[in-house]
Amino acid sequence: MEPFSVCAGVVAHNPKVGALHDLVGNLLACSRWVVIVDNASSDTEYLEVLARQQPGVTIVQNAQNRGVSGGVNQVIDHAREMKAEFVVAFDQDTKISPELINVLAGDLQMKRASGESVAAIGPLVVDDYTDHKLPFIRFRLPWNTRYRGETLATSERLVACDFLITSGCLMPMQTIDDVGAMNEALFIDNVDLEWCFRAMHKGYKIYGDFGAAIRQQIGENHTKIPFTQAVIRYHDYQRNYYMTRNRLWLYRQRYTIKAWVVHDVLRFTLKFCYLLAFRGNRVDLVKSTLRGLIDSFAMKPYNSGGL
Repeated sequence: MEPFSVCAGVVAHNPKVGALHDLVGNLLACSRWVVIVDNASSDTEYLEVLARQQPGVTIVQNAQNRGVSGGVNQVIDHAREMKAEFVVAFDQDTKISPELINVLAGDLQMKRASGESVAAIGPLVVDDYTDHKLPFIRFRLPWNTRYRGETLATSERLVACDFLITSGCLMPMQTIDDVGAMNEALFIDNVDLEWCFRAMHKGYKIYGDFGAAIRQQIGENHTKIPFTQAVIRYHDYQRNYYMTRNRLWLYRQRYTIKAWVVHDVLRFTLKFCYLLAFRGNRVDLVKSTLRGLIDSFAMKPYNSGGL
């Protein structure tokens, strides 16, 4: 079977070479084009090895770290240059099957053939730390709607949702031309969420696909909340800065789903109180949070020409 017209990319920064080679090998099996964007890794020798062992891969080497948003946009630029119909980007530690992209692209084509305007389709995500399957979510009040594969009939493999993580999210280039690319000002956190909100604001639908799955490391560490399936995920204080700054900026955008804002304010407050009470380096936590709050007001609204 000839691969779909998909350009697949990996945004890498100091990756684990073995895991990256496995990912690239599976991407080459089901994509017409594969591009690696190196975000100013301290050791780029792995790129030379990759070029020798995987000659079908295009390598883009950044002198400075452009973040997740900039790296994904470079994958999009390459997809446009290759005249690809679809684009999909992955984190460097994502684990996939060789059939993943064919499943996603086939299901997306089916939805589009039925007349639906679909912005993106993404796989079920399994947390590589905990083996927990992340649900597909629709943001609602008073409670979010969470879809889990084990509670759905086999015929309900595709579910409309409000959010997909960047890794494994397959997007038609036609939609990106209309909605706009990733917001590079966000750099790393909430890049995917902000793009999904923009797409839905323009009338597109987003689908989660239980017929496809990836394994992904979520956060740097975690603590499981007793008697629940919930976990609190930890990040370093630089990431805390971006997470704080970007979410506070996103709260104020007119295309943001208000139910998400309500839930996220509560989640952000509770997590901050927990970290303040039980984690070390409280001064760094407070400093990075306050700096993120202040800097969020200096960020400008995203301008895609149509919002």
